[in-house]
Amino acid sequence: MAIACALATSATSWAAPVEMAPQSSQRTTFDGWHLSVALSGEVINAVPNLAGAQNSREAFMTLSAQANIGGSGGNPVTAANFVAGYQVGCQIDVSQGLQIGGTGQLAGSVGATISGQPGVQVGGTGAIGGFVQTDLQPGVITTVAMGTMPVTAGVGRLDMQDVHLKVDACGGPVTVRSYATFAVASAVQQTQLSVYGDPYVLN
Repeated sequence: MAIACALATSATSWAAPVEMAPQSSQRTTFDGWHLSVALSGEVINAVPNLAGAQNSREAFMTLSAQANIGGSGGNPVTAANFVAGYQVGCQIDVSQGLQIGGTGQLAGSVGATISGQPGVQVGGTGAIGGFVQTDLQPGVITTVAMGTMPVTAGVGRLDMQDVHLKVDACGGPVTVRSYATFAVASAVQQTQLSVYGDPYVLN
């Protein structure tokens, strides 16, 4: 117990968790469905690198994202999927890549595919957390999904708490920005709606 308290005090004195502003966006599809997507409860807790490496950044990310379908569209919704995560960029150099850790699974399955940025597939099984690794290059923004799920009941929600974000071998600032994307398809249209949080620099 004494060790746990000491560690908590040390982390707090280094940098307090930062609450980010909520964000939302709305759109009406070609055939009349009202779509909305929102980010809320975002907290970024940047912490010292556990190994003491000066060119690595670590943070624990808490984020809630919600997507809604409303109204009375002229055609039934045949597929809808929802994804949330972070866009991560390193100004100078990342040679080892980006790592994200978490746990938990959400299941479901629908069909159809929508392509675009930051990228979401309408179909397949949903998931939240897990482990993702990708390589960042200087000046490149990489989008990393932390959670995804099909939306089959008019509303979908992804709640993520203290998901571990780790960026290694970055010689410059690391900037993160949360996002959520909602993609909906019917017989006559495919619509994609995104919302973004404010950028935050991990020092």
